Parts: sequence; structure tokens; C-alpha cells
Amino acid sequence: MVGLTTKEFFPAAAFLAVTAICSCTLGHAQVFTVQREHLGPKEANLTSVQPTTVALDTKPLTERTRQQLIRTFQADEAFAVRPLPLGTKGIVLHANGQLTPSGNGYAEELEKYGVSAKPGDRVVITKFEVRPDRIVFEFNDGPEKHHHILQHIQVGGMGGMAPLAKDDGHVPVGARMQLVFTKFVPEMTASDVRKLIIPMIDFSLKTPVEAFADTLPPKLKGAVLNHEVLVGMNREMVLKAVGQPDQKVREMDGQTPFEEWIYGQPPHEVQFVRFNGNRVIRLEIADVGQPPVIRDKDETDGYFAGQFVRQVRLGDAPPTAPNQEHGPTAAPSLRQPGEAAPDAVDKDRQLKPVQFPDDGKPKPIPPPPGSAPSQLLNVSDARGVN
Repeated sequence: MVGLTTKEFFPAAAFLAVTAICSCTLGHAQVFTVQREHLGPKEANLTSVQPTTVALDTKPLTERTRQQLIRTFQADEAFAVRPLPLGTKGIVLHANGQLTPSGNGYAEELEKYGVSAKPGDRVVITKFEVRPDRIVFEFNDGPEKHHHILQHIQVGGMGGMAPLAKDDGHVPVGARMQLVFTKFVPEMTASDVRKLIIPMIDFSLKTPVEAFADTLPPKLKGAVLNHEVLVGMNREMVLKAVGQPDQKVREMDGQTPFEEWIYGQPPHEVQFVRFNGNRVIRLEIADVGQPPVIRDKDETDGYFAGQFVRQVRLGDAPPTAPNQEHGPTAAPSLRQPGEAAPDAVDKDRQLKPVQFPDDGKPKPIPPPPGSAPSQLLNVSDARGVN
């Protein structure tokens, strides 16, 4: 019983008694739910947002920018600013506007479906979808259970029917959020998207791409964060900048093997990134109605120049005098310092070649035990006996 005064106690007690009698008569229990009518200041702060003030473009989002946004946010990590509710409907955040539902409605969503992520929890964007007037985010595999098509196909025989794939029993624990715009999704950068959803998701901590970019010189760092490919980059830089390619091709240019990564599909812009080993040696950008742009000169300002040149001095090599660095040195040996060579060892103690008798005369056959010497025959006499 919650919040009842003395005057209200007896009517309430009588009501509970009548309810108990009815429950015995009907044969089932009655469940009472006490709902909150008002939110405290802390809860109200978590269920309402302060609108953002991000300048939005008047032109719709282009296909190239859409692909770049997908590569940037797909599988990216961030932190929840407010509790994210479970449920298939999800929450709606209006660009530079309010949250729907908010206040008591937001709290009811949390009570009804449960909490997917608490404030400060790390979330992974497992789905990033751009629709005509909104961007859909799904965190931690989303709030819906994903069914495999083989679970709906059954085969069997005399023993009965069984699906081709069994249910793994996974319970969805993710959340969904929609960033809604007035008419259409405008042209924007990844930074603009992060600023628009900052009331719910915080990207202020460094992402893996940003942490990797901080280890590079300014020019390469800017290219990686702006999702650009430069001639001279290695494979890891290209993956961090533009993600996995749509297609890979391996061919030969004369006697030189190369691998080409292809990004994009016609009639939109297509980039051909050619690797020789672990370096980009050629970049071609083709767009419909435009002459192809080909770059094959190093654009990293010599970042990898001399990377594989190492000067190593062996720890057991004595320092050499000037102008004698390349003088002859003794061959390596397992002998201790001052130990004599095998030729200087006492020859009487060395192993010698096996010597065989060279007189050519056969030796007598030894007598059997207990026989007299007179009964023996030489080998030569035995050979002459018929």
C-alpha cells in the first residue's frame, strides 16, 4: 500500500478484502500495479533533452555521402547519454528538436520494455540505415529477434519434421533510435550527425579510427578522418579511411602483380585503389560524364621513405678502427677463446681410419672348445681336400 492516509486506510482495506473474496470465488489472483504520476528532478532530466542547434544544408543527401556515412557509423562504438529502452518501436529524436516520447512517456517505455543500456554504457551501432526523411540507428543488434530463413523450412521423414536451422535461443537486448528530419535527410558530414544525436549518444571519446589517426602525420591523419585515399597509404590506412571495398580484383601489369580494391557502383562515383604489396601505387576516380582522375605519385610526403632501412651493430662485435669497418673477420666458431683447433690435439688420442690386414694370407680357424691342436686343419689344407 503506497501513500495512504489514516482516513483512506479503512476504505482501502475493505476494498482489498472484497477483492480477496472475489479472487477466491473466481479462482485466480488479482494483480495491482501502482504507477507513478510524477517524475523526480533526476528522472525528468534523463527523459527530456535540450534541442541542438546544428546548421542543416538545404540540399538532399547525395549517394556518395550516404555511403561514406554508412562506412563511418557501421560497427562504430559510442556511449549512451540517457537510458535506452528496449522494444521494437524505439525512440524518435527530431533533428534540432525534442525527443518522442519524453518525460512520463519515456519513463513508461523504460518500465514497460526494460532498459537496453544505462547512461555511460558502451553501445555498438550494428545497423545504420538512411531513409528518405530519417536515419535509423540500431544498437547492440537491435530490439528484434533475427530469424534465419532456414528456420522456416522443415524437412523430415518417418521420424517427423524438423527445421533446417534451429533457434539459438538468443534474446534481443538492443535498442533502436530514429533521427527524423522535416522533409528529407540533408547533405551533412559525420561530425554533423554526431552533433545532432549528442543528446542520446556521445562520441566525444576517441573511436578506433581516431585513435589510429592520431599516430599519423597531420596530412595522413586528415585524409583518414575525411575518408580519403592517398597514393602511398598502406592497407590498414585505406581500411580505416574508407572501409572494406565492394570488390577486389587481382591482375598482372606486365611482370608486376597488383590487387585493385573497387569502391562504389555506377552510375555513381567509383574509386579504383591499386596495391602493390602493402602500398597504394595508383588511384583512379571515375564518375559519369567526367574525365577519370588518375594519381600515381606518392602523396604521403615521403612518410615511408627509409622505413625499412636499419643499421644494426652486433653486440659481440668489437668496435673497428676508422676505414676498417669492412675488414675481414674470423669465421664463427663454437670453441671457447684460447681453445686449440682439433689439428693441434694429441694425435694418439684422435680417432684414426680403420686399417685392414694386407698380407693376403688366411688365418687358421680357431679350434672348438676341448679339442686338441693336432686335429686342426689350416684353411689352405681344408680347401685342398676333395
